[in-house]
Amino acid sequence: MEFQVGDIMVGEVTGIQPYGAFIRFPNNECGLIHISEISSFFVRNITDYVNIGQHVRVKIIALLEDKNLYRLSLKQVAERRRQNIRRINSQAVTTRKKKVTISHADFTPLANKLPEWIETELTRIKEEKND
Repeated sequence: MEFQVGDIMVGEVTGIQPYGAFIRFPNNECGLIHISEISSFFVRNITDYVNIGQHVRVKIIALLEDKNLYRLSLKQVAERRRQNIRRINSQAVTTRKKKVTISHADFTPLANKLPEWIETELTRIKEEKND
């Protein structure tokens, strides 16, 4: 086997089964993209992602030397849409944040009334004790 785990190669889709797609490399070695390695989204039909005769970039994720076959991944090579959505959403959130300034002047009327309220409450408590 000529290639190693982690290599990114271009191969041709030579067959599609319900469980995955078969890929042939220019040196006539073969590999399989399991359905779970097609996309980070739920894959109902593999032909929604690849077709026979199409050339695709794949990453070698394992070597099955006893079967002379590569385990391949399409989703590890393709740009992940979910990550981009999260990045876009996080940028949108950060651009919406505004700096909040706290002004102590906003509490001035309360601070001015506080001694009066305390005195009123103390007077009420004394009257309750006397009753």
